[in-house]
Amino acid sequence: MESRQIRHFLAAYDAGTFAAAADRLGLSQQAISKSILRLEAQLGVRLFERDGRRVRPTSYAELFLPHARTIAAEADRFRADLGDMLGGRQGRLRLGVGPSAAADLAATAVTRLTQKRPHIRLNVMAGIYQTMLEDLILGKLDVVLALRQIDRSDALVHEELLGDVRYIVVAGASHDLAGRGKVRLADLPATGWLVGADIGAVERNIEASFRAAGVHRFRSEIETTSVQFALAMLDGGTHLAILPEMMVAREIARGRFARIDVDADWTRPLIVATRKRGPGNNLVSALVDELRIAMLAG
Repeated sequence: MESRQIRHFLAAYDAGTFAAAADRLGLSQQAISKSILRLEAQLGVRLFERDGRRVRPTSYAELFLPHARTIAAEADRFRADLGDMLGGRQGRLRLGVGPSAAADLAATAVTRLTQKRPHIRLNVMAGIYQTMLEDLILGKLDVVLALRQIDRSDALVHEELLGDVRYIVVAGASHDLAGRGKVRLADLPATGWLVGADIGAVERNIEASFRAAGVHRFRSEIETTSVQFALAMLDGGTHLAILPEMMVAREIARGRFARIDVDADWTRPLIVATRKRGPGNNLVSALVDELRIAMLAG
């Protein structure tokens, strides 16, 4: 089995036809077809059912798929690490950070890591939890740090709980509710709210709290994936938001924002995720250690 055969298989699986896979890889359709036939012969099973121009993955293909993705990802990682070594660097890391709560924690951990290993190459990318997990499986990321918004598990991913992050009601310092003390859910305004997009389980928890209190939930006028936009809107003093406490704690301490103390408790787990399969990576382990330390120092 050769690495190019694995890439040909993955391209055919993802594209759905040998012709599309060939276009994607810049090869002829005949070359892709022959390569996969040889792979099937070596494995002793049929990976695709040929149906005219289309190909349908068999159950053997589905079994082979996660292994193929891991092999391809680790081969890419080796090439990158080799290039770094030849270039005098001490390896690279690709970290995915959730947009809502993990930036300060990641910055603390990365600062400590780069102080100890000044010659590593680090790429830090922001993204949505679900998308970043897919990139982790595909080998595009090495570590993901994010709030788990969707309860799911994956055989290829190891998730470690760093702790629970509390969500709080936040307002600009000039908002009418700022400094009022305890506020019942029933006394919160029905309008003037903004919420994060794709917040999954948090949304359900909020809904359940209002339902348990016997009051109608506020109407979200603005939905956004932009943290900077949300904070800028709060500065205006006319809107409220429910945000991770660790994301705004510093600005609350500085007096920019105010926490509105409500009779509800909303939390989500903060997760650091890595790939289960493939050889161990001491840089990945070192970064995860720094994230644990940063969370404990909190």
